[in-house]
Amino acid sequence: MPSRRDARSRAVDVLRQVLGRGGRATPLLAERGRNLPAGEQDLFRELVLGVLRWRSALDAEIASVSRIPLERLAPKLREILEVALYQVRHLDGIPDYAAVSEAVSQGRASGGEGAARLVNGVLRGILLLPPPARPSPAGSEKEADTAALARYFSHPAFLVARWRERFGLERTLRILEADNRPSPVDLMVNPARGSPDEIARELSREGIATRRAALSPLALTVTAGSAIRSPLFAAGAFTVQDVGSQALALLLPPGNRLVDLAAAPGGKSFAALWLGRASSSVAVDRSISRLGLLEQNRRRLAAREIHPVCGDAEAPPLPPGRFDRVLFDAPCSGTGTLRKNPEIRYRLNPAAIERLAAAQEASLAAAAKLLAPGGYLLYATCSLEAEENERVVARIRSREPGLEPAAIEAPESLRPYAAGPVFRLFPDAANDGFTAHLLKRA
Repeated sequence: MPSRRDARSRAVDVLRQVLGRGGRATPLLAERGRNLPAGEQDLFRELVLGVLRWRSALDAEIASVSRIPLERLAPKLREILEVALYQVRHLDGIPDYAAVSEAVSQGRASGGEGAARLVNGVLRGILLLPPPARPSPAGSEKEADTAALARYFSHPAFLVARWRERFGLERTLRILEADNRPSPVDLMVNPARGSPDEIARELSREGIATRRAALSPLALTVTAGSAIRSPLFAAGAFTVQDVGSQALALLLPPGNRLVDLAAAPGGKSFAALWLGRASSSVAVDRSISRLGLLEQNRRRLAAREIHPVCGDAEAPPLPPGRFDRVLFDAPCSGTGTLRKNPEIRYRLNPAAIERLAAAQEASLAAAAKLLAPGGYLLYATCSLEAEENERVVARIRSREPGLEPAAIEAPESLRPYAAGPVFRLFPDAANDGFTAHLLKRA
């Protein structure tokens, strides 16, 4: 039977794959946590995602005590120390002595008695120190040092600096705090199988607690239990879809034929159909494996109005000028999703964002050519960066004179986030942050 020791050991292995070999946390968590009991699976996920969210702060504490620089520690020791210190600083249910004892055992198994002594000495040295103080935003903005904020919240300093410049200190602090909180699971209820309240009651009978989410009329947020393990999931009563992503469909005026570019695994197509924004959807994606997931979801949810097509967003295999609605949720830097995908923060730099913006521009130009006269195009990213949003739209409009901004007529729940043709949802209002622009073919 897998144990808490096994959960911690697996967390160390996954962190090494993510941080040392460029792996992605989400599929690795699914793969390595498959045979763990539910409670240990939760601990395993919490340890991996928690360390990723707080790694820079954890490393700063470790480096202040360790006689060996972090980059010169033997394999696994850095991750063993990070996992143990995360438990000490952020998990109330695990005694400090238990976290230290397990880390020492892991160090011994990894590198012998010398490694065990090093782990024990570092962690016991840290326990003698007070926890790092949160940088104070009191007084003028200069008093909250950008480098200190970046280190404490484990974000790239360049991101913190540009967010402060664009959004101000108060908003930036809310983003940083949201990015480092656990990310709840949102569900989108299939209206053909019942209302959100009806599905919530059925889930409750299985011991799965949910609450209504304000941003989408079909959304439920899971507060306890695993909805994926419910028979209702297999029966097509709901799909897993972030509430902010559901809300994107509500920004489109109602229409008939929708093209959903970079569509897999299909959530926004389902949202557009179920929320009355389209009667059918051509769901285009370049990845065969991801289209396979879309097809599985389509069958499970009995969404026959969705038609999967394999194709590149830069050259979609569709006739130009024939579609009255196009939705392009572009592959992007993901700076609005650091809460759900915390490893992204250690891989970002300004040059990478610029490269992504060039690809987004090419795909958005292709998307615009699909629009029929009078048609609407919703361009969205899960990024907060101007390079991937405002600047891409401005460049496309300079090349496509018939493409005009269109005012978003958002439902009441979304109006605080819409301003004319632009919609911006920050991570403190939902799991993910999004930016969207609505354009119309004159």
